[in-house]
Amino acid sequence: MVEHEIKERLIFLRTFLKNPKEVGSITPSSRFLQESMLRHVDFRKARHIVEYGAGTGILTREILKHARPDARILCFETNRKFCRYLKNHFNDMRLTIINDSAENISQHLHRHNMLSIDYALSSLPFSNLAESEKARIMQGTRAALARSGSFILYKYTVNFRQYLKYYFRRISRIFVPLNLPPTFVYICQK
Repeated sequence: MVEHEIKERLIFLRTFLKNPKEVGSITPSSRFLQESMLRHVDFRKARHIVEYGAGTGILTREILKHARPDARILCFETNRKFCRYLKNHFNDMRLTIINDSAENISQHLHRHNMLSIDYALSSLPFSNLAESEKARIMQGTRAALARSGSFILYKYTVNFRQYLKYYFRRISRIFVPLNLPPTFVYICQK
């Protein structure tokens, strides 16, 4: 493992141990989970992408690798330590790090002159969020998505589809066994 990857994992683990409800996982997403999420993003067409719960930027790095030169990426992260890490390790004009909850997506889109988003990618621990916060994130995301946009997230449980049906018409689910723990990727559209 490369030195920066070890450092990222240690920061992630320490932050998890301090506040497991905020981080939601003991380790960052596996490359298999990242690939399963990004497989559903058409980077040739995506100009506006948001990421919720960036952590140490495991998924952020992959988004930036594939994103168009003119793409704009808003990265939401509530943990200040993670935000400092992201700001210190990512120097890309396409990326804006936002130290705020994803429930405030509409005001940040307005601030950055983005009328809609093509994709929202989420690593948020939805099971640990208050019901009202979770609902505001879902409503804000649905409202922000372009007509052909997708909300892509993962959960460690199979039954999250029922909850998502309140907000999205089309939902597909993929099982990713090679992650710790094994997980499900949900792809949602209006």
